[in-house]
Amino acid sequence: MTTRKSHKARGTNFETQLRDYFRGNGYDAERLARAGKLDEGDIVVRKDFLGSIGIIEAKAPGASNRIDLSGWIKESQVEAKNYAEARGIAEENILSAVVIKARGKALADSYLVFRLGDLFGK
Repeated sequence: MTTRKSHKARGTNFETQLRDYFRGNGYDAERLARAGKLDEGDIVVRKDFLGSIGIIEAKAPGASNRIDLSGWIKESQVEAKNYAEARGIAEENILSAVVIKARGKALADSYLVFRLGDLFGK
C-alpha cells in the first residue's frame, strides 16, 4: 500500500469510528461524501451538537504529520458554509469543529477543537 493510500485509509477508518462514536452516544451522525472544492466536511451531527448542527472535520495525523489547528479550523468553516448553502440552512445554525485523533489512544481521548468566537460570538 502506498503512503497516500495508507493515509487515506487511516482517515476513512477514523471518520467511521467517529461517526459510530457519536451514534453510540445518541447523536444522529453520518459520514459525508467528498465533494472536492465544495466538500461539506467529514461528518455531520444533525441536531443537538451544542445546540446546532455540527460539521466535523476529522484528522488522524501520523507520527510525522504536524498539527495545523488554524488551517484545519479554516477548512471546517469553509466546509460548514458549503453544507449550509447546499441545504439552504442559515450559517448561524451550523457549528464547525475539528476532531483530532490522539495517536496511540482510545477514540474518547481525541481532541475536539472549536474557535471561541464560534461558541461565544464573534
